[in-house]
Formats: sequence, structure tokens, C-alpha cells
Amino acid sequence: MGPGQRLLGRRCAWATTLVVGALAFAALGQDAQPPTSQAPATPDTQPATTSVPATQAAEWELPADVRAALAQTQDFAFNFDQPGFYAVLQHVKRDPRSPGAVQPPIEVRDWRDLLERPNDFRGRPVTVEGTVGRNKNPYRLTEHPELGQVTQLELRRADQPIICTLILTEGAGDLPLDATVQVTGYFVMIRQYYGSGNRVQQAALIVAPGPTSMSWKLPPPATTEGPDWRWMVGAVAVGVVITVVLLRRTAGGRRHDVRELRARRAAPVSLADDLADWAEQEQPGANADRGAAPRSGDD
Repeated sequence: MGPGQRLLGRRCAWATTLVVGALAFAALGQDAQPPTSQAPATPDTQPATTSVPATQAAEWELPADVRAALAQTQDFAFNFDQPGFYAVLQHVKRDPRSPGAVQPPIEVRDWRDLLERPNDFRGRPVTVEGTVGRNKNPYRLTEHPELGQVTQLELRRADQPIICTLILTEGAGDLPLDATVQVTGYFVMIRQYYGSGNRVQQAALIVAPGPTSMSWKLPPPATTEGPDWRWMVGAVAVGVVITVVLLRRTAGGRRHDVRELRARRAAPVSLADDLADWAEQEQPGANADRGAAPRSGDD
């Protein structure tokens, strides 16, 4: 091998070494960089809704037969005379445990979630809070009188488009209107009814033993406004001025002789002249009778 060939072989070896080193350095640089996570791009940000936890069969609080009856429920009906409602009501009457004892209740703050996704909440214990807009007298169900009396409450909230119809197995007749009530019960269905103006409205039907909490704001005491002191001071000042004026007139005026008093106008009928004429006519006859002596023969 000549000198030229040896020199070319050395240059090739050095070039190969540089290429291998550069590749190794690049590989080390990529390993040193921290991994970056890329979130999937979403077209729009969805509003926060009531989350429904995944429930396994062992975690269900309602028995299987009750859930089977609830599966036949038809939402947006004008009555709740359905097998699922009666099954839940019978379970609440017989079960000594309160709803939510086994399966954690879902706090539903936005009632529109029940309206838009009734299947996600059906048969689950839910907690709602609102003001009592109606407290119906206890009554018995016509189709199932053996279930006893129930109480029906209508909860309202100014920021919600629907109401909550509560069917309670315990008496709640003493709950006043406009009281704030919190209830934990089983959601059954979305029903429809005719509201004011014969308009069709919706309500969420919930069955519960009774309210879990209640608060009622007492009406403010009637404030009796006292007398206006400005008017009283003004009245007193006017009275003082009138009194001073009367006193000055009484003290400064001269006294009048009663005998000098004369009437401003003549009386329409005067008896003085008639009395004087009568006195002049009667006086001569009286004097003649008194001065005459008795005549003889008159006895």
C-alpha cells in the first residue's frame, strides 16, 4: 500500500468516527429533553354539568326488581301512574334506611341536568334544594291505597326552568310556603303538567321519606312609624302664637260697662212695649178696687 492510499484510509476512518459521534450526541440530546404531553384538541369548551359516578350492580341501593320497573318509565307523561313510581314508593316505605345510605347521593344544583339526561339519574339518590311553592294536603293513591297517605311538595327556584315534585312518605303538612327545603330521594322521571296560562311545563319527580333540612326566614316585624316631630313642633308653635295674641288683646282692651251695651241689631220681636202697655192698663183698675168702701146692702 502506497503512502497515498494509507493517507486516504486514515481520512475515511476519521470521517466515520466523526459521523458516529455526531449521531450518538444527537441521540443523547433527545433523551435528555422532558416528554411533553399533548391534550386532544376540543372544538368548544363544554359547561360544567352534574357528574354521575359509574355505579356497579353491587353498589345500587335500589333492588333489582325496582330498577326493572323503573326501566319501563316513560318521561314527559302527564301523570306518574307508572310501575316504576309505585315500586320506588313501596321501597321507600318499607326500607328503614334513608336514601343515600349505601350509594352516595348526587347533589343536583342545576335541575336542567335532570331534564336533559333523565336516564342518567333514574333510580339514583339525588339531593335538591329549593323553596316550597305548594304543599298539597296528604292524600291516598287511587290505584294503590295500600301504600297509605303521601304528601306532595312542589319546590321552586327562580333560576331554574323546571320545578321538583316531591312525593314524601312522611307527613310534611307543617312546612310553610316559601320555606327553604333540602331533600334526598330517588329520582323517578320527568313529568309534564299544565301550569299558569294552560302552558305545558316540566317537573322532576323525586320520592323521599321527608326533608333532610328546612329553614324559614321569619317575616320582618311590622315597623310602626311614630308621629312626625316636625308637625308636632309646628302645631305647638302655632298654638303658642295664638295664645299670645289672645292674651294681648284681653290685657290691652278697656273694660265696657254692661249698662252701656247696646245690641247691634234690633230684635225682630220685642215684648217690652207689650209689657208696658199691659202694666198701664191694669194699674188704674187695681187702685180703684183697693180705695172703694163697701156699700150697705151688698152683704
